[in-house]
Parts: sequence; structure tokens; C-alpha cells
Amino acid sequence: MEAGLFLAALLLSCTQLRTSPVGPDTCTLQMITEDVKVSYTTEKAARGCVSRSTMGRAQEVHVLHVKVEKEIWHLQLNVSSAGGTAPPERKVLFVVICDKFCTVTVHSVALQLIFVLKNVIVHNVAYNQTRNLDVKAEEMSGETLLQQVKERYGGITSFAELENPSWIHFRVGEDVTRPEECIVQAGFNTWPYLQTQGFIEEAKRCTSPSAKGMKEAHILRVQQGPEEASAQLMEVKVDVICPGGKPLQDLDVLLILQGPPSMTWNIDTKQNSMKFLTSGTYLISKFPSTQIDGDVHVDNEQDLISLARKKDFVDITSYAAIPSASHLTLQLHKCEPKMTTPPPTSAQSLSDSIQMFFNLAQPWRCTDDSIELVILKKVFRDSNSIITEITLLDPSCRAEQNTTHFVLKRYLGDCRTMLEGSSRAKNELIVTLASYREKVTVPFVCNLSPGPHLQLYRTQDFKWPSTTVLEVNKPAYVQVSFRAPSAETHLELEECWLQAASEEPRQDLSLPDTLLQPAVSVRKPTPDTLSRELHQFSFVYSPAGGRPVPRRVTLVCRVASRFDGTVEEIALEVTLQGAEPSSPNQGLGIEAVVGITVAAFLIGALLTAAFWYLYSHTRPTAAMQPVASAVPASESSSTNHSIGSTQSTPCSTSSMA
Repeated sequence: MEAGLFLAALLLSCTQLRTSPVGPDTCTLQMITEDVKVSYTTEKAARGCVSRSTMGRAQEVHVLHVKVEKEIWHLQLNVSSAGGTAPPERKVLFVVICDKFCTVTVHSVALQLIFVLKNVIVHNVAYNQTRNLDVKAEEMSGETLLQQVKERYGGITSFAELENPSWIHFRVGEDVTRPEECIVQAGFNTWPYLQTQGFIEEAKRCTSPSAKGMKEAHILRVQQGPEEASAQLMEVKVDVICPGGKPLQDLDVLLILQGPPSMTWNIDTKQNSMKFLTSGTYLISKFPSTQIDGDVHVDNEQDLISLARKKDFVDITSYAAIPSASHLTLQLHKCEPKMTTPPPTSAQSLSDSIQMFFNLAQPWRCTDDSIELVILKKVFRDSNSIITEITLLDPSCRAEQNTTHFVLKRYLGDCRTMLEGSSRAKNELIVTLASYREKVTVPFVCNLSPGPHLQLYRTQDFKWPSTTVLEVNKPAYVQVSFRAPSAETHLELEECWLQAASEEPRQDLSLPDTLLQPAVSVRKPTPDTLSRELHQFSFVYSPAGGRPVPRRVTLVCRVASRFDGTVEEIALEVTLQGAEPSSPNQGLGIEAVVGITVAAFLIGALLTAAFWYLYSHTRPTAAMQPVASAVPASESSSTNHSIGSTQSTPCSTSSMA
């Protein structure tokens, strides 16, 4: 049923794309509606400079050149002191120039402000504190303007050229560490004395009448300059408001944030159902200890729009390009239908927070034949309740706990996991809380990669899980799996081999190929194969004679697509196990040969000494007497003396007695 609804929605969205009067990748520039407001804060000026040239003089001199898109522009100017208050005797002069016509509302406390104006009317300032600047139109910008201001007032404390500001937050004050002269630079960093806030008045929009009220996507693209390529934290606030009513909580909205790869997005939102795609990395302010890698790798308008549509968000409600920013705010005007509902309990609020975390972090992952889950425990340390258990739909599929994580890994065909075609798997997380009876349910979907995948098994039934250990001189079972995108796509296993090291020759695997014993068995995609095409075979690895057995080898297979003829190599690192050190195939090194020779010599010498000892202690006494012979007396005496001296050794003491 769910698969049918999903297919119907997909077909409906495709119909909308075809019937839309706007092209599939074409957006038109138009005013943002009242339902959407995009604002940003920046510490960058189009051009600017600072100096210490007014120190010791009667007043500070700040020049603001405002460039606007409309003929009449309204903005707010908030002025404060860097130290909180300014000395009463210190005067501050603002030279404010607008290239069209601007009205400026000034807010300040305990500061002596004087304004010199061109094409500007200020409010909340006494008339005697303002006067007009007498310069020609061609002299309103550039070095000519700064030179005139410098000559007239003796120096310039700061200069900033601003584009379409709605608010200007200015901190007056001087700094002895600033340069001697105000030398204008493009893309000038005005922190900490100047911040501007702007609203995006117009944005790109890709909509069709048939998509009205359905899913909507908002794309914010921050175009930082090359000098801002270093790591940067971007604060993003998403507000859903409803003046006089209750803001809508469950929005089907996709927010895409694109900027430099080094940027980290800190997203502050109360919406549990909002989806995010970002470049760089991002984190949710509710879970500051969890930083998530973004998956936006495109950086142009058309690709970002196409990315939203690939995620099934046809209605691009707003696409805004922002030149430079440190804070972004997306404000959506959405109201709940007017009906009486009880306020959420604390248990519901906690449940919503946990659901929001899992939907944003997406800690699940599906491999070719398994479903995996890894969750850091400390992300819940600020929660009102502790998570005691996490399971899948099947309660027996329980995540194990260690000191830091919940970890789960199960076979993809178990745990009541449902496969949608050959590309997606669906299940649910069941989260148990220590303080509440009700469990939190988090449905999820994970994508399955088509492959091909190479796996090694210990038994001929190819029973999960696979292994990375190859036993020497024992059968090993290899499986190449593939999820075919269409019925016409099939794989052919061309050859496989083992590679010990890049400099050594590879060892081809001999696969019997006869009618009685085919080289490779092929199983067609079925529910039993998890919708995969499986190629299976076995082999026995015996090291080549005379070569040492390596510790690790790489199993490599080359596969070809029968559909388009493409050829691909897939590899698996395996560890060898079970080779005997004295195996004749392994051979002996010179150290082993020398060791054996020395040991044999020592053993022989010890055995010889032992035999002599036994012989000398066990032979009969008579045998020890000299044999009589007819010899002269002198010779007999000489002979007996010789024998006696020979037997006078520690080993012959008993026989001499």
C-alpha cells in the first residue's frame, strides 16, 4: 500500500513537471510573497576603510555611502559607543550619501551626532544637527568624495559603501592600532564596528499552479569571497510565525544551504519535520555535539534547483543568492488550522525532539546485505530522559550498548525490513525511554547501492555475515552481487585473482568450467537474494611452492555489464590464516638452516658424552684388568704404569678400587 502511494505521488510530481508553464530548470525573478522573508546579517562592505587620522581632533568622521535598488529606500541606523557610552564632549559626524533617495530613522543614546546628508532625510534627529552636503553627482563616490571630506573635516575615521541595507548597526569609537590613512579596499571587513542587515526583496521562483500548497523548497546560496575561504560558522535561524494564531508545526519543507566547503551551518529551528541539505557540515542547535557531513556538492543555480527536484520537491518557493553573510534568517508565515487541541505534554515534546534528532542525523546505513546503526550516546545528555533501548520493528533486533554508542548490525532480510524495488529499504526505530511508558517510533528509509559488491564466505551456503579471513588449503566461497536497475542489465564474471603485493605476480584462481561442474553459479534476483543478481563460486588457495605465505592478500574480480559492455574491477582485502610455518611450500630461510645445523651438532655431542658415561659405569670389573703377556719385567712395569695413569680420572675411580 505504501509503495503504491509513493509511486502515485511520484507520477503526480512528474506530471506537474511536464504541465508546468515554467521549464523544468527555469526560474523567474519575482517579489517574495508575504509568506516568506529572507534576511541576512553581514560584516562586509562592498568597499571600505578605517584610520586613526581623527584622533586628537574635535570629532570623529564616518562616511556611509548607501547604494540601493529602489528610488525610495527606508533604513534604520542604530548608533552606540564601543565602550557602552561616549564622553559627552566628544562629537560624532556622519556623512551619509544615498545614490537614489533614502529615509533614515536614527536610534542612539547619549551621543552628540551631527549629520551631513546627500539625497537623505533623517528622523529622530534635531534639525540643527543636520545639513546638506554640497557635492556634484559625479563626485558622490570614489576617492574624490573621500578627499573632499578629508580636506573639509581634517580626517576620516571610517568609510563604508553598503548595498541595499535595511538596518545599520554602528559602534562609534577610535582605535590607535588603525592605519594612518583611510585606504579604500574592496570587500572590506567592517567587524567589529559595523554590521548591516538586509532583506531579500526579490528571489527566483519555480512554481506551477498544480504544485500550490504541496511540498516547497527554499534554497539559500551564500557567495563568499576568496578571502573568506577559511572555516567559518554560519548561523541559520528558521522561524515559522503566525500572528494571532498557532504556527504550523509539521511542514513539508526542504531547505538547501550552499556555500564554501569549509563552512559549518548552525541551524536553529523548532521544526521537527523540516529537511536539510547543506554543503560543508552542519549541526542542529538542539544537539550541538553532533556535527553532520553535508551532501550538497554542486555550486550553481541550475544544479541546486535540479537537486531539490530529485528529492521530490517540485515547488521551488525561493532561491536567494546572498553575496556575504554571517547570519541567515528564513521566516515562513504558516498557520495551523483553527481547531481546539490540547497542549503537548512533556512526553510529547521529548518524543518530538528525539524524532527530530534521528531524522536529521540519519544514523542508519544499508550495505549490500546488512542494515547498520551507530548512535553516539552523549547527544542525549541534555534530555529529560535517558534512552535505555533501541530496536528495529522486530524487538529481537536490539542495538548493543557500549560506554559511548548504541550499535546494531543485522542481515537486511531480517528484522521485518521491507525492500522497495532494488534501491531502498524501510524499517522503523523503536526507542525506549527510562522515564516514560510510551516508546518513540522513528520510520526511516535508506538507499541501497547497485554494486557490484564482492564478498567472501566460510561455508558453501553463503550464510551471512561474510568474512575477510581466507583459510589456506581450505575451500573459500566468493559471491559477487549486483542490483540491476532494469531487467535487461546483467553482469558477467570474467576472471578473479589474488594479489599479494604490487611487485609480485598475481595468482589466478582456477575455476572449473564443465557441464557437470560449472565455474560460476548465477542466481536471479528474487526476495531470497534480496533482489540481487548473485554470482557464486568456490576455490582453494594453496601458496605457490618456495614462496613465503603473505599475511594479507587482495581478492580481485573483473566483471562486465552485458547491457553496455562496461568493465569494472572490484577488490576485497583479506587476511590469510591457517598456514603452517613448517609447510614445504613455505621454504626455509638461511637463519633456519644455520639454527638447525648448530642444534644438531650440540645434540650429537651431548649424546656421545652420555653414552661414554653409561659405558664406563656399567662394564664388568674383569674387563678392566690388564691382559697378561710374556714381556720383560721392565716392559710390564712400564705398561702397568701407563694403564694406571690412564684410569686415574674421575670417571674411573670405582674401577681402580
